[in-house]
Amino acid sequence: MPANSPASSNKYLLYSHYKALDLVQEMGLIPVRVFRVLYPLWRVRVDGRQRVTAEFDELEWFIERGIHEGDLHSVSELADFLGLEAAFVQKLLQQAREIEHISGSDGQLSLTALGSDSVRDRVRYEDRKLGAELYFDALGNMPLTLEHYKIPILETLPDKTPFQAFHHFDQAWNTDALEQLLKSPNKDQLNLPDEISAAQLVSRDPVYLPAYFVEAHENKPEGLFSLLVFSQVRGLRDTTLEYAVNRDPKVFRALAARTNNRAESVQRHFEQSGLRKDAWYLNENGPWGAQVMVDGDVFLPGPAGDEDENGRLTLRSVGRYTLIFDWCIWVMCDDPKIRAQAAAEQLLEWLQNANIRPSQFETRQKIVSIGQRLRVDNPSIQDLLTQARRDGLSRAAERLEEMDDDE
Repeated sequence: MPANSPASSNKYLLYSHYKALDLVQEMGLIPVRVFRVLYPLWRVRVDGRQRVTAEFDELEWFIERGIHEGDLHSVSELADFLGLEAAFVQKLLQQAREIEHISGSDGQLSLTALGSDSVRDRVRYEDRKLGAELYFDALGNMPLTLEHYKIPILETLPDKTPFQAFHHFDQAWNTDALEQLLKSPNKDQLNLPDEISAAQLVSRDPVYLPAYFVEAHENKPEGLFSLLVFSQVRGLRDTTLEYAVNRDPKVFRALAARTNNRAESVQRHFEQSGLRKDAWYLNENGPWGAQVMVDGDVFLPGPAGDEDENGRLTLRSVGRYTLIFDWCIWVMCDDPKIRAQAAAEQLLEWLQNANIRPSQFETRQKIVSIGQRLRVDNPSIQDLLTQARRDGLSRAAERLEEMDDDE
């Protein structure tokens, strides 16, 4: 997809929220809630002036220097001094006028500020008009980074999506934002080239960037809460928007108001899924945050992502967070056989979907990590290979075939 083209109309608009939750866990934090947000931006179009440089033609240099230093203000004076034909001098002067180096009528010729700078620096400066498109966050009118210009932006709000529009909180466009950007020493990192010395607003329009807001806290008593933001910037964590939302308390209050009670949400979810009341129980203060323990016969093999479609728990859900009405709930099972099956499925899923071929060391680390998370013995390479072939996971099988025998 081209940079900043309209975002796809798929149900996510982004990658799966599981990627964001995995990154939160890697940071050593406990996710509490995930909000799928269409973040409001200002798309600002400006007309600017960009100063470009070139080498002086020798005669152009002498013409402008003659006006500036020789007190020569007419065609005839310049022609006599330089020993050139008047018509040729006139042609050179016209070229200098076109690039705004010279002003005044014949007999009153003078250099403009741009011409004077050029003579002083012995560089042929030329100011060219340049259009630019800039993005500012709509909450605080903060300019976005170059990374944000590489990802899809929504020009209109989609009709059907779990992502919800996030409001401006009555924040209007700040007319000083563009001037502040022009003065910034880092403006080239904000999509405004250093050479642009002036810019004039042409238009501004509201647009939207799909993002996940993850409410998380430190894994310790009285751990501090914060909002983490994930978009499609490189590395996925969007620290620019994260700074914008955490500095405004109205943002967190608005998000909190959108969510039901956690226990009631979990109960309603399982009732709608048809689970017996004695098939699960919720511990709101588990080691991974809110945790639900579910009977083994609830989990059925199924393609990755089924739980997002219909709320159904699969083996992919065990030992991971699932999203229940925005709440992050850690799913676990007492049955060790179910946990062992889940460990194998999750490891094969990782091997099958990893775009970059993992090393043997990385694969063994992943096996140990999943085993510890699910509290099971590590599955053997041979057993994993047999299951990968049986399930038609060709890429996973190929990668396992390269592994050494279990140590």
